[in-house]
Amino acid sequence: MKNLKTMLVLLAMPVILFLGSCTKENQVTPADQAISADDQLRAGELLVGTVSPGLYKITKFVDSGDDKTGTFSGYTFDFQADGDLIATDGNGNVFPGSYHLNSAGTTLTINISGNAALKNLDDDNWNVQKLTNMKIKIRKNGPDVVVFEKI
Repeated sequence: MKNLKTMLVLLAMPVILFLGSCTKENQVTPADQAISADDQLRAGELLVGTVSPGLYKITKFVDSGDDKTGTFSGYTFDFQADGDLIATDGNGNVFPGSYHLNSAGTTLTINISGNAALKNLDDDNWNVQKLTNMKIKIRKNGPDVVVFEKI
């Protein structure tokens, strides 16, 4: 009889643990993975597999969780088909650099320098979040995000 009680307790324990682990809570998407306005396709915007050459501006720049978009006010970025990247600040200063999109289209490397603002973009392997004929959205692990939009 004692063995039967012990056996029932041992069998009941996994069932109780299993049922106790179930939850009725709704799963919430973390804020950094939530769909934002940057993720929505606009009229005429098409997903592409390469960077569309042309003149861009930064419409969003988040560094270590802080919105620093204003740092790039007046800047333009000329992404050229050959991988050259030419940044021009609001005073007309020109900063040459380069960019490279890996063959899978998942990592964008930017090499550019010249001032403190550009150093935040330089030499980082950015994860491509969205690549269209009008927009480049990239992010690093954590809260760092950059959105380039064609002018």
